[in-house]
Amino acid sequence: MRKIKKFKVAVHLKEILRRIRLANIDSSAAGFPLESDLAVFIASLHQALRPGVVYEFIEGQCLELSSAGIKHEDRFSVCAVTLGREIEEAAAVLTNMHAAAIANIVIYDFLRTAITFIADLIKEDAAKEDFEVEGYELLSSPVFAYGPLPRFLREAPKADPEIAKAALPALFERLNAAKINVKFENGQVWPKATVVFIMPWRKKKGKK
Repeated sequence: MRKIKKFKVAVHLKEILRRIRLANIDSSAAGFPLESDLAVFIASLHQALRPGVVYEFIEGQCLELSSAGIKHEDRFSVCAVTLGREIEEAAAVLTNMHAAAIANIVIYDFLRTAITFIADLIKEDAAKEDFEVEGYELLSSPVFAYGPLPRFLREAPKADPEIAKAALPALFERLNAAKINVKFENGQVWPKATVVFIMPWRKKKGKK
């Protein structure tokens, strides 16, 4: 198991602003009449980040997954990555639905950046063994009340939600997810801004 806390999540300001425009959210109604006002708000959310990740390479069956009905018999990595609870608390105080929608777009983009960072680390681990990685399969990802679900979550393969829920408590224990303050409680993953996924490995073409 590998644990990383306090890794850096970059702010892709132009991309976030583009996503806000595509969502047709009224920034003025949200309280951000100027782009500079939006930038300050995004920066304030970034300051609330407390990211952490735990992930493990597994070869063959994983009892915590297979006992719930999720079969992976080859090599793969399983990962839980979170932005922490503080950023959710910062967004939760927003009573303006336009501002809440913008906050959720920002949180989703931070999650996308964090997942990309971890996926790149897993790719590096696989390459050292002459393996490649496939796209990730989601076991758990957040859905917020406001703001559109981004493509990187919407189009990713997903395990059956009920089956995944059955696997998560034991999987979190195996990963020692408590080290990054992630838990499964009352049928949900906490903090909410957390993504759990599987990334299969495959042998590079031409390698035996």
